[in-house]
Amino acid sequence: MSCNIANEYIAFSKNSIGKYLQLILNHYFDQDIYDDLINAYINTRYYNIYPRKEERFEANIVYYLKKSLQEANDDEKFRQKATYMFQMFKYIFSFDGVVECDSVRKLISEINEFRTNKLNIVDDTFEAKLYNMLENDLLAKKDFLDSFSDKNFSVNYIKVKDHVFDCVLEHKLKFSKLYSEYAITKVFNSKNISEQKSFVTYPIVAVKILQDIIKGNFTKVYLVDYVFSISTKEKKNQRLLKYIDNDITKEKIILKLNYTDYQQDKEKVYELTRNGFKIALNIDKDFEFNEENIKLLKLFTYVITSDDKFYNEIKDKCDALFIPSS
Repeated sequence: MSCNIANEYIAFSKNSIGKYLQLILNHYFDQDIYDDLINAYINTRYYNIYPRKEERFEANIVYYLKKSLQEANDDEKFRQKATYMFQMFKYIFSFDGVVECDSVRKLISEINEFRTNKLNIVDDTFEAKLYNMLENDLLAKKDFLDSFSDKNFSVNYIKVKDHVFDCVLEHKLKFSKLYSEYAITKVFNSKNISEQKSFVTYPIVAVKILQDIIKGNFTKVYLVDYVFSISTKEKKNQRLLKYIDNDITKEKIILKLNYTDYQQDKEKVYELTRNGFKIALNIDKDFEFNEENIKLLKLFTYVITSDDKFYNEIKDKCDALFIPSS
């Protein structure tokens, strides 16, 4: 059963942050204030949708957290709650991996002092409760991401241009010596096997993209093969694309398909783009260089060729990538 990896992870993080703040702040927790803060946090920390105002990742998040409270109620008690909730996000940064944390127990002790001295809340069990909550959530996140790995496969990320990486699935399977390397490779790259390979590749790459974003890296993009035969199998296609059907992932993952596939069913390709997926068109021997086709190339995020001559002809007309044949 496939799932939307980025959506699942972010929803879990959002829910966890809400639990931490409710436990820490008790009756000082305010749902309306939280909604404003968490939306600003998620949109900046994960989606990166706002203009960069600060060079450091965490400073940029702080900027938009403050901005989210500018229109807050002028009532003194409301403002006090807003201040307390905002202050707690410096700890959320550590709990959610925005910044590295040397000692979680030390942070929890600081929070307990804040509760005692500022909020007049005394609870001898608080530190143990928060620590257990954090530990369980951290393990749950790790288990979730690890669940998409496969000991028999790995993805080789081949840099083809600045922040662009071609994703090649590699196997670690052992075969009888009766089979030649050529025969194994031929079967591994056959159409039917290629469809199954996609169900291994897509979640691994989706996790890689999520891990980049968790670290505050929003620049890398990844090319993955889109086996066009899947597009005719509606349920299978939906199940595959569900792994990456998220605004974060769709911004960073590029579906590679051949020009012959595009010619075969242009409407299916356009449907992918209408649904927000980016396409890298792989020019093959059937592509003719004429004025109309050159204009066509500009419709795609990238144009790929393994031919030096083709590359030199198109590199000034579109965003071209040279990827040698394997």
